[in-house]
Amino acid sequence: MKSAISFFTVMLAAVVCCTAQAQEKQLSAKKAKALYERADRALNEAWAAAKQKLPEAEFSKLKDDQRAWVEYRDYLARSPMFTGADGQDDLPLDAPEYLQAAAGLEDERTEWLKGLIHDWKDDTISGVYSDSRGGRVELEEKDGHLYFSISVVRGPTSHGGEISGDAVWNAPIGWYSDKGEDKDKTDETNLSFIYRNRKLEITGANTSYYHGARAYFDGTYVKVKALDAKAQSEMVKDAKAGKVKEK
Repeated sequence: MKSAISFFTVMLAAVVCCTAQAQEKQLSAKKAKALYERADRALNEAWAAAKQKLPEAEFSKLKDDQRAWVEYRDYLARSPMFTGADGQDDLPLDAPEYLQAAAGLEDERTEWLKGLIHDWKDDTISGVYSDSRGGRVELEEKDGHLYFSISVVRGPTSHGGEISGDAVWNAPIGWYSDKGEDKDKTDETNLSFIYRNRKLEITGANTSYYHGARAYFDGTYVKVKALDAKAQSEMVKDAKAGKVKEK
């Protein structure tokens, strides 16, 4: 079976990890503020670089996406469930738990913005991608194939999901179907991959078999890291076997 991945293990691991980290790393107000300020400076620097490099029309669209991302950041970082804080009410913006969680989310967004404007030297889309919203993808393009591995952790309850496999690739479009891969699975799952303007758009159909209730694979992903020859080889091997590498 090429890509039937149990998401229950991912969900449990993500929740346990977040809770353990929250308990182990309850920073003081001063340290949490310093951590957030460092992350915020890096994010502002990446934003300024994107404004300088991107065409005006593209940057205008990015501003809308950035506003939506800020809402996403505060939705998660103010959640006691996500941060491991006591209580049920939304955290204030000066709470150490909020500042610490927001800093981590901003680091992910900074990586995304830097990847968006980075001048990747290779001619393929192979690499590691992020959607800055809890989604991570590894890709290797080879001989009309797009080998992929997707893992996501979404929402304050850290719902997780995983899928990997071999998509048909006809640049700039890829198409994946799991039809016939699992005799016990009657409904077909599909993924589409479209690469344009330095972004990889992933859209899924009937993907719930592979993820928790909110852990969709859909998103706009940006390349944030290249894969060396060894990593590329492992990527192809794992995708053919339906494995998702542990992060």
